[in-house]
Amino acid sequence: MIKYSRLLMFSASLVLLSMIAGCSASSNAGGTTAKVAKKVKAYDPTGSWDYTVSTPDGESYGLMMITGGNGIFEASLETDQFGTLPVSSFSVVGTGFSGVLDVMGTFADLSGNFDGEMMSGAVALGPEVYSLQGTRRSN
Repeated sequence: MIKYSRLLMFSASLVLLSMIAGCSASSNAGGTTAKVAKKVKAYDPTGSWDYTVSTPDGESYGLMMITGGNGIFEASLETDQFGTLPVSSFSVVGTGFSGVLDVMGTFADLSGNFDGEMMSGAVALGPEVYSLQGTRRSN
């Protein structure tokens, strides 16, 4: 009877150890570890951007100036036809941008995306939409 009790205790101990080892292994079964949140630096569009707007009458060239920081930016366009135009309601969200131009009393919507040192987008003037391309000038 004593041999049977020891054998039963030994077997129970093995089962218990197996369960503990199994639980411990399953808590990290996927091999996951605690991940540290990595802060992604917000895109900074500040600087001077040479741009081209393609129109039916040909290409229009100029310089977009973006100033500011911490998510609050201001922009203006130096144009080859209309002088300097401030961009009202200019905003940058992620790498996208938008704003409104007053072109001699007619409002045009400006929108697009930054891709590193390049930008692309559109200028919508009434029903007409013109493509916008640009590159950042090196400082």
